[in-house]
Amino acid sequence: MKKPTSARVLCQLNRRDGGLKKQKRGICCALSFQALGSAVYSYVSHRPKEKLMSRLSIKLAQEIARRTMALLPYNINVMDEHGVILASGITERIGLRHEGAMLAIQQGRVLEIDAATAANLQGVQPGVNLPLYSQGEIVGVIGITGAPDIVRPMGELVRMSAEMMLEQKAMLRSIERDARLYEDLVQQLIQRQSISDLSLARWAERLGVDLTLPRVALVIRASGSLLDQETGLSALQQLQYLLADFGYAPLLARPTFDEFVLLLPALDDLNRWSPAAQRRQLLPALQVLQTKTPLRLQAALGHYFVQEGGLALSYQTASATLQQAVGDDILQLFDDERLPVLLAPLAQGWQAQLLCAPVERIRAQDKKGVFLPTLACWFAHDLNLQATAQALNIHRNTLDYRLGRIAELSKMDLSRLEDRVQIYIALQLPALLPH
Repeated sequence: MKKPTSARVLCQLNRRDGGLKKQKRGICCALSFQALGSAVYSYVSHRPKEKLMSRLSIKLAQEIARRTMALLPYNINVMDEHGVILASGITERIGLRHEGAMLAIQQGRVLEIDAATAANLQGVQPGVNLPLYSQGEIVGVIGITGAPDIVRPMGELVRMSAEMMLEQKAMLRSIERDARLYEDLVQQLIQRQSISDLSLARWAERLGVDLTLPRVALVIRASGSLLDQETGLSALQQLQYLLADFGYAPLLARPTFDEFVLLLPALDDLNRWSPAAQRRQLLPALQVLQTKTPLRLQAALGHYFVQEGGLALSYQTASATLQQAVGDDILQLFDDERLPVLLAPLAQGWQAQLLCAPVERIRAQDKKGVFLPTLACWFAHDLNLQATAQALNIHRNTLDYRLGRIAELSKMDLSRLEDRVQIYIALQLPALLPH
């Protein structure tokens, strides 16, 4: 009495590859083709629910097949852990179950199928099917279509290449996941006035971040016409990768579409907060960064706060400085622009109208546009008449005349401290800075 077709196929496969244990061979030889179908159905149906979703993405499967077929003159099939064909050089096979792959998964071994065997299996062609492993588990199968004797030597190389792609993808996912965790932590730090939350401390500890280290916020804004084009998003992503190598990673976040924030070490080698030292260190690095991106960069360094929640305050001062930035300087420091930034909230209120009334009177009568720049230069040189005249490249008598006209037009007494302060504050308000 002949064995059923399916049983004969299974026995042939087992004998050729070393066979199974006696008790398993008896079970396999007793299976009919219908029983095999039932077993396969039971295998798929009774897997844990969380396993039913493929761990091998269609996109990655297609990439593996495409790269492999570019090097080999044979069709490549890539199946998931359920035996479903995700990618193939024969597109009509995509989405079908591959019985050879399912057998390779069940038995956890390389399965070779010759022409005679393939004729008795559904949706199978001659070839070699090799389980794909990731982190010690089978996540799919890669199959090479062709006579086993011909394609066998290529099998391990193909599998090794595919598994390397799997591991690379897993590593990239891990890196991206860690980057998101670091970014979420930074977002929390720049928004919270208190970081004493135990959960936040544990979160930072798991990421290897010491929250007790003094840090200060640097905000970088990207701009340019490129952001309005389709390539703008990729340019921002490339900038984020460059910033990750800026020397202060991984404490990097992107709070808005075109802005990035980095949390930098705040103190110098002498354990002091020195804005000048920060400028010397940051300016060359930002200038190099600008050469690597088509986007226009502007950065602002916030103030260092010692108290708890200081990072949130540092971020606010950096953001405010960047909002009030004028000129083309790539780096602004809050400590250099302290007064204009602090006064900025007054620029749009009724207080600004009263403070700036004297300056507006000067502006209205300044036909040649020299009085306000002269006034700003006088304050910049600490009211030193000789230094101001030299800076403006004018005679001292000319400077005296201009200051007299300024006092006359503004209706302010420039010898009085209160009047000087009011005009000085008015000049610091960003909307009224001399042009």
